[in-house]
Amino acid sequence: MNDRRAQLTVVDRQQAAGRAAERMLALAEVDAIARRAGCVAGFAAVRAEIDPAAALDEVRRRGGRVAYPRVADDQRPRLRFHLAESADLQAGRFGIPEPPADNQEVALGQIDLVIVPGVAFDAEGRRLGLGGGYYDELLGTRPSGEGSARPLVLGLAYDFQVVDACPAEPHDQMIDGVVTEARVIRSAPRDGGAGAP
Repeated sequence: MNDRRAQLTVVDRQQAAGRAAERMLALAEVDAIARRAGCVAGFAAVRAEIDPAAALDEVRRRGGRVAYPRVADDQRPRLRFHLAESADLQAGRFGIPEPPADNQEVALGQIDLVIVPGVAFDAEGRRLGLGGGYYDELLGTRPSGEGSARPLVLGLAYDFQVVDACPAEPHDQMIDGVVTEARVIRSAPRDGGAGAP
């Protein structure tokens, strides 16, 4: 998958990202989150990943807040989200752009939608990441605070990254769906969590 992504031209990547952003923003849940000034956690694309920047910019334009992941070194490396503009991002661990540590942190229970990257996805909600387990650890925690629920979790990918079945380990967290330049795939609702988009 990484090799196939790397073979895409810049124009191909931009066109796919634009179409995927349109599909994501057309989802009623995503539009509602932005319009009520909800919080969307995205990511900065690296290594020819599909770029969520257009979708995140439009979320901001509609009134939503946008957070990006940062690898925090408190007791052990783990993912945290901080509010940021894309211009604020700086190269962090592994060279991945991330927000400054002093930007406002947003707890998982305050996030309405998490857009996750991945190497491959399937229609059952399985996701294959790069092997660090950062997103799985984060999404496997229970959000704290009264009324807090796990956010809606959507993968963003090129359509060729959707496969018949992704390998999964017991600790791997299921997602609610995946959005590509060609389609929206809805996963079965999780027990005790939010439904599919």
